[in-house]
Amino acid sequence: MLAVMWASVDLSAANVVPVALAYGMGSAFIPILNAEVFVAAAVAAMPHAWWWPVLALAIGQTAGKCVMFLGARRGADWLNRRHRDPKPERVLRPWQVRMAVWSRMLLELLDRPWQGFAVVLLAASVGIPPLAIVAVVAGTRRIAFPVFALACALGRVARFLAMAWPIAAALN
Repeated sequence: MLAVMWASVDLSAANVVPVALAYGMGSAFIPILNAEVFVAAAVAAMPHAWWWPVLALAIGQTAGKCVMFLGARRGADWLNRRHRDPKPERVLRPWQVRMAVWSRMLLELLDRPWQGFAVVLLAASVGIPPLAIVAVVAGTRRIAFPVFALACALGRVARFLAMAWPIAAALN
């Protein structure tokens, strides 16, 4: 229903930037709202000033991921305050051990400022690991909020500009 509502908005030079900002925030939470598809639509709507809606989309996505980060941080603090009984040990299969090792390495990287910045930047620009997962996990770790926000913004801007530029060049 929500996707149909967004599809019915006519993009024009007058409304494309605020719509991009709102769409970016929505797409940060709702996976079916594809930000990459919106990049193409925004460039088609404004082929001579395409960078404004692309930047607004990146800012909206960053704001949404920051809300996810802060929500995870608050939730982790709440869970740490609660008393939990330890779970019994279980035997892990070899693939589960490998996943646990890789997960532990990622978590340790998110605890360090520069390495955490690199992980968030990679997720925001390339999508591996997925940014939504990194935003939530980073919120539970020691990475500083400004470091997360800067890496997320830089990665989103780079990703969307890299997608928009060839489209804009083809239209002009």
